[in-house]
Amino acid sequence: MTAILIRTLIVYVCLIATMRLMGKRQIGELEVTDLVTTLLLSEIASLPITNPEIPVSHAVLPMIILLTLEVLSSWILIRFPALKGLVSARPTVIIRQGRLDQTALRNMRMSVDELMSEIRQQGMTDLSQVECAILEKNGKLTVIPKGDFAPLTAGQVGLKEKTPGLMHIVYSNGRYSAVGLSLIGKDRAWLDKELSRRGLTLDAIFCITANEAGELFWIKREDRH
Repeated sequence: MTAILIRTLIVYVCLIATMRLMGKRQIGELEVTDLVTTLLLSEIASLPITNPEIPVSHAVLPMIILLTLEVLSSWILIRFPALKGLVSARPTVIIRQGRLDQTALRNMRMSVDELMSEIRQQGMTDLSQVECAILEKNGKLTVIPKGDFAPLTAGQVGLKEKTPGLMHIVYSNGRYSAVGLSLIGKDRAWLDKELSRRGLTLDAIFCITANEAGELFWIKREDRH
Protein backbone atom coordinates (compact mmCIF):
# COMPACT_ATOMS: atom_id res chain seq x y z
CA MET A 1 0.00 0.00 0.00
CA THR A 2 2.82 2.42 0.89
CA ALA A 3 4.62 1.62 -2.38
CA ILE A 4 1.48 2.35 -4.41
CA LEU A 5 1.01 5.65 -2.56
CA ILE A 6 4.60 6.74 -3.22
CA ARG A 7 4.42 5.70 -6.89
CA THR A 8 1.14 7.59 -7.33
CA LEU A 9 2.60 10.73 -5.75
CA ILE A 10 5.70 10.57 -7.98
CA VAL A 11 3.63 10.16 -11.17
CA TYR A 12 1.20 12.87 -10.01
CA VAL A 13 3.99 15.40 -9.42
CA CYS A 14 5.68 14.55 -12.73
CA LEU A 15 2.39 14.85 -14.63
CA ILE A 16 1.61 18.25 -13.11
CA ALA A 17 5.14 19.46 -13.85
CA THR A 18 4.86 18.26 -17.46
CA MET A 19 1.49 19.93 -18.07
CA ARG A 20 2.72 23.10 -16.36
CA LEU A 21 5.80 23.30 -18.57
CA MET A 22 3.66 22.75 -21.67
CA GLY A 23 1.79 25.95 -20.83
CA LYS A 24 -1.80 27.09 -20.43
CA ARG A 25 -2.55 26.39 -24.07
CA GLN A 26 -2.73 22.69 -23.25
CA ILE A 27 -5.59 23.33 -20.82
CA GLY A 28 -7.55 26.02 -22.62
CA GLU A 29 -7.21 24.93 -26.25
CA LEU A 30 -7.00 21.29 -27.30
CA GLU A 31 -5.89 21.08 -30.90
CA VAL A 32 -5.04 17.79 -32.59
CA THR A 33 -1.45 17.61 -31.29
CA ASP A 34 -2.54 18.76 -27.83
CA LEU A 35 -5.27 16.13 -27.65
CA VAL A 36 -2.91 13.34 -28.72
CA THR A 37 -0.33 14.41 -26.13
CA THR A 38 -2.94 14.61 -23.37
CA LEU A 39 -4.32 11.15 -24.19
CA LEU A 40 -0.83 9.65 -24.22
CA LEU A 41 0.08 11.29 -20.91
CA SER A 42 -3.05 9.97 -19.20
CA GLU A 43 -2.37 6.46 -20.50
CA ILE A 44 1.33 6.49 -19.58
CA ALA A 45 0.71 7.93 -16.12
CA SER A 46 -1.71 5.15 -15.20
CA LEU A 47 0.65 2.26 -16.02
CA PRO A 48 2.99 2.29 -12.96
CA ILE A 49 0.05 3.06 -10.66
CA THR A 50 -2.14 0.13 -11.73
CA ASN A 51 0.75 -2.30 -12.26
CA PRO A 52 3.38 -2.32 -9.45
CA GLU A 53 5.70 -4.45 -11.60
CA ILE A 54 6.25 -1.55 -14.04
CA PRO A 55 9.04 0.80 -12.84
CA VAL A 56 8.09 4.44 -12.29
CA SER A 57 10.89 5.42 -14.67
CA HIS A 58 8.92 3.79 -17.47
CA ALA A 59 6.33 6.53 -17.04
CA VAL A 60 8.63 9.44 -16.20
CA LEU A 61 10.88 8.97 -19.23
CA PRO A 62 8.01 8.95 -21.79
CA MET A 63 6.58 12.08 -20.12
CA ILE A 64 9.91 13.86 -20.61
CA ILE A 65 10.02 12.70 -24.25
CA LEU A 66 6.45 13.94 -24.87
CA LEU A 67 7.28 17.26 -23.23
CA THR A 68 10.34 17.64 -25.45
CA LEU A 69 8.35 16.76 -28.58
CA GLU A 70 5.57 19.20 -27.68
CA VAL A 71 7.97 22.09 -27.03
CA LEU A 72 9.98 21.27 -30.15
CA SER A 73 6.88 21.02 -32.37
CA SER A 74 5.55 24.32 -31.00
CA TRP A 75 8.88 26.01 -31.78
CA ILE A 76 8.93 24.56 -35.32
CA LEU A 77 5.35 25.66 -36.04
CA ILE A 78 6.14 29.18 -34.83
CA ARG A 79 9.22 29.36 -37.08
CA PHE A 80 7.46 27.73 -40.06
CA PRO A 81 3.74 28.71 -39.98
CA ALA A 82 3.11 26.98 -43.34
CA LEU A 83 3.47 23.62 -41.58
CA LYS A 84 0.65 24.40 -39.17
CA GLY A 85 -1.98 23.26 -41.63
CA LEU A 86 -0.54 19.72 -41.51
CA VAL A 87 -1.15 19.20 -37.78
CA SER A 88 -3.72 21.84 -36.91
CA ALA A 89 -7.21 22.67 -38.09
CA ARG A 90 -8.00 26.06 -39.63
CA PRO A 91 -10.84 28.43 -38.70
CA THR A 92 -13.93 27.82 -40.83
CA VAL A 93 -16.50 30.51 -41.62
CA ILE A 94 -19.99 29.01 -41.14
CA ILE A 95 -21.96 32.24 -41.60
CA ARG A 96 -20.58 35.08 -43.72
CA GLN A 97 -22.38 38.45 -44.02
CA GLY A 98 -25.54 36.87 -42.66
CA ARG A 99 -25.51 34.00 -45.18
CA LEU A 100 -25.21 30.39 -44.01
CA ASP A 101 -22.53 28.39 -45.83
CA GLN A 102 -24.20 25.00 -46.09
CA THR A 103 -21.14 23.36 -47.65
CA ALA A 104 -18.94 24.44 -44.72
CA LEU A 105 -21.59 23.19 -42.31
CA ARG A 106 -21.56 19.76 -43.96
CA ASN A 107 -17.76 19.63 -44.10
CA MET A 108 -17.60 20.33 -40.36
CA ARG A 109 -20.24 17.63 -39.76
CA MET A 110 -22.29 20.12 -37.79
CA SER A 111 -26.08 20.03 -37.80
CA VAL A 112 -28.31 23.11 -37.80
CA ASP A 113 -29.51 22.12 -34.32
CA GLU A 114 -25.93 22.20 -33.01
CA LEU A 115 -25.33 25.55 -34.69
CA MET A 116 -28.51 26.99 -33.16
CA SER A 117 -27.49 25.69 -29.73
CA GLU A 118 -24.13 27.47 -29.96
CA ILE A 119 -25.78 30.69 -31.12
CA ARG A 120 -28.31 30.64 -28.25
CA GLN A 121 -25.45 30.24 -25.74
CA GLN A 122 -24.08 33.55 -27.00
CA GLY A 123 -27.31 35.45 -26.41
CA MET A 124 -28.97 35.27 -29.84
CA THR A 125 -32.19 33.49 -30.69
CA ASP A 126 -32.12 33.17 -34.48
CA LEU A 127 -29.73 32.77 -37.41
CA SER A 128 -31.07 36.01 -38.90
CA GLN A 129 -29.40 37.92 -36.04
CA VAL A 130 -25.92 36.64 -36.92
CA GLU A 131 -23.58 38.59 -39.19
CA CYS A 132 -20.68 36.15 -38.98
CA ALA A 133 -19.99 32.79 -37.28
CA ILE A 134 -16.54 31.20 -37.30
CA LEU A 135 -15.66 27.73 -36.05
CA GLU A 136 -12.25 28.29 -34.45
CA LYS A 137 -9.31 25.88 -34.37
CA ASN A 138 -10.12 24.80 -30.81
CA GLY A 139 -13.70 23.85 -31.74
CA LYS A 140 -15.36 26.93 -30.24
CA LEU A 141 -17.80 29.00 -32.28
CA THR A 142 -17.22 32.75 -32.47
CA VAL A 143 -20.46 34.59 -33.24
CA ILE A 144 -20.62 38.23 -34.35
CA PRO A 145 -24.16 39.71 -34.27
CA LYS A 146 -25.59 42.06 -36.85
CA GLY A 147 -25.52 45.75 -35.97
CA ASP A 148 -29.21 45.83 -34.99
CA PHE A 149 -28.65 43.09 -32.42
CA ALA A 150 -25.22 44.09 -31.08
CA PRO A 151 -25.15 45.69 -27.61
CA LEU A 152 -24.45 49.41 -27.49
CA THR A 153 -21.06 50.60 -26.30
CA ALA A 154 -20.18 53.83 -24.50
CA GLY A 155 -18.39 55.05 -27.63
CA GLN A 156 -21.46 54.55 -29.81
CA VAL A 157 -23.57 56.82 -27.63
CA GLY A 158 -20.84 59.44 -27.35
CA LEU A 159 -19.72 58.69 -23.81
CA LYS A 160 -16.08 58.63 -22.80
CA GLU A 161 -15.76 56.24 -19.92
CA LYS A 162 -12.47 55.49 -18.19
CA THR A 163 -11.77 51.86 -17.54
CA PRO A 164 -10.76 51.37 -13.89
CA GLY A 165 -9.10 48.04 -14.66
CA LEU A 166 -9.69 44.56 -13.31
CA MET A 167 -10.51 43.86 -9.69
CA HIS A 168 -7.95 41.65 -7.95
CA ILE A 169 -8.03 39.90 -4.59
CA VAL A 170 -5.83 41.86 -2.17
CA TYR A 171 -6.91 40.24 1.11
CA SER A 172 -8.47 36.84 1.77
CA ASN A 173 -8.63 34.23 4.53
CA GLY A 174 -6.79 36.49 6.97
CA ARG A 175 -3.84 37.11 4.62
CA TYR A 176 -2.73 39.95 2.38
CA SER A 177 -2.28 38.95 -1.25
CA ALA A 178 1.12 40.22 -2.39
CA VAL A 179 0.31 39.15 -5.96
CA GLY A 180 -3.02 41.01 -6.01
CA LEU A 181 -1.51 44.17 -4.53
CA SER A 182 1.36 44.13 -7.03
CA LEU A 183 -1.09 43.75 -9.94
CA ILE A 184 -2.80 47.02 -9.00
CA GLY A 185 0.45 48.78 -8.11
CA LYS A 186 -0.31 49.08 -4.39
CA ASP A 187 1.10 47.76 -1.13
CA ARG A 188 -0.09 46.72 2.33
CA ALA A 189 0.36 50.23 3.73
CA TRP A 190 -2.01 51.60 1.09
CA LEU A 191 -4.64 48.98 1.88
CA ASP A 192 -4.39 49.57 5.64
CA LYS A 193 -4.76 53.31 5.06
CA GLU A 194 -7.83 52.86 2.85
CA LEU A 195 -9.48 50.55 5.38
CA SER A 196 -8.73 52.93 8.23
CA ARG A 197 -10.24 55.80 6.25
CA ARG A 198 -13.43 53.77 5.89
CA GLY A 199 -13.47 52.71 9.53
CA LEU A 200 -12.95 49.02 8.72
CA THR A 201 -10.82 46.43 10.50
CA LEU A 202 -9.38 43.28 8.98
CA ASP A 203 -10.84 41.14 11.76
CA ALA A 204 -14.33 41.89 10.44
CA ILE A 205 -13.56 41.29 6.77
CA PHE A 206 -13.62 37.99 4.88
CA CYS A 207 -12.05 39.20 1.61
CA ILE A 208 -11.24 42.41 -0.28
CA THR A 209 -10.84 43.13 -3.98
CA ALA A 210 -9.42 46.33 -5.48
CA ASN A 211 -8.38 47.84 -8.82
CA GLU A 212 -5.76 50.32 -10.02
CA ALA A 213 -8.17 53.22 -9.55
CA GLY A 214 -8.21 52.50 -5.81
CA GLU A 215 -11.80 51.24 -5.75
CA LEU A 216 -12.44 48.66 -3.03
CA PHE A 217 -15.05 45.96 -2.64
CA TRP A 218 -15.22 43.91 0.53
CA ILE A 219 -17.27 41.13 2.05
CA LYS A 220 -17.73 41.11 5.80
CA ARG A 221 -16.96 38.00 7.79
CA GLU A 222 -20.04 36.08 8.87
CA ASP A 223 -20.66 35.63 12.58
CA ARG A 224 -19.83 31.99 13.32
CA HIS A 225 -22.20 32.01 16.25
